Amino acid sequence: MPSVIGGLTTGLPFRYLVPLLPTLLVLNGQARTDRVSESVAARPVRRMDACLAVGMVACMSMASVVVPDGVAVARNLAGYLGFALLVRWLSTPQAATGLTAFLPFAVVSIGGNAGQPAWWAWPLQDGDAPLAASCAALLFATGLALSFRPPLLRERGHSDTSGT
Repeated sequence: MPSVIGGLTTGLPFRYLVPLLPTLLVLNGQARTDRVSESVAARPVRRMDACLAVGMVACMSMASVVVPDGVAVARNLAGYLGFALLVRWLSTPQAATGLTAFLPFAVVSIGGNAGQPAWWAWPLQDGDAPLAASCAALLFATGLALSFRPPLLRERGHSDTSGT
């Protein structure tokens, strides 16, 4: 008897997909505001967004002490968030959401070699892989740093003359 969902399975364990949900929720929340308006707001919106991202990764890292494979989940959360912030800076929030949701499946398709993932496929690596942690940390630091800069693409109908 054929399996209806048999063709939909991937080589990526579900626990490695879990960090996508908070990442996409953060992106959705950040995409709801106008960055030009945020640049003149009385509250430090970009710093608050950065604190939220750092806090999420820190909480997940602390939870990794008691959660099986928690180190890999925390690493993937940092990597997905960094990738999302980087793509958001390079393009639009909608593109960042779509590409971030697609990232783990693309990595499984391209870098998942019969049980042994490729060296660059950090979401597939074990929790104790130093290169995977380095890649995720680099993505997170780069995305976080770029989140303080004006995006490369301006939103339609807005000109960012504030210089922030």
